[in-house]
Amino acid sequence: MKFLPCVLATSLLVACGVKTSDEEQVREVIGAVELAAEDRDTSDVLTHVADNYADSAGFDKMQLQNFLRGYFLAHPKVELLVTIDSLEFPVDGLAQAVVTVATVELTDPDVRRLKVEFRRLEKGWKVVRADRAER
Repeated sequence: MKFLPCVLATSLLVACGVKTSDEEQVREVIGAVELAAEDRDTSDVLTHVADNYADSAGFDKMQLQNFLRGYFLAHPKVELLVTIDSLEFPVDGLAQAVVTVATVELTDPDVRRLKVEFRRLEKGWKVVRADRAER
């Protein structure tokens, strides 16, 4: 009989400890996308992109996939420095981040600032839009 209350108490404590804030979850998505890009793994990058992705360049998720495949073919090694400049939650289920992405490469270094929009969907936070941000 003493066993059941202990199991219930432990289960409740574990459940409380597993829950992370929306900010932590979005930051984890950004980190996961960075790692997937450095591994040059298109499918891992796209697991964090919503099916209804669209951006100002006219890319949808399929076009983004094709772009990433081409980029990864042209760049056999990808090393990124990603900085989250700002992260806001204007309404529940919506996150907006400004992210600076620097490619560390001797032959083709680049720094881009992106405004990235995330939505909380059934399977967690997903990127729904990514556009160049004004400096």
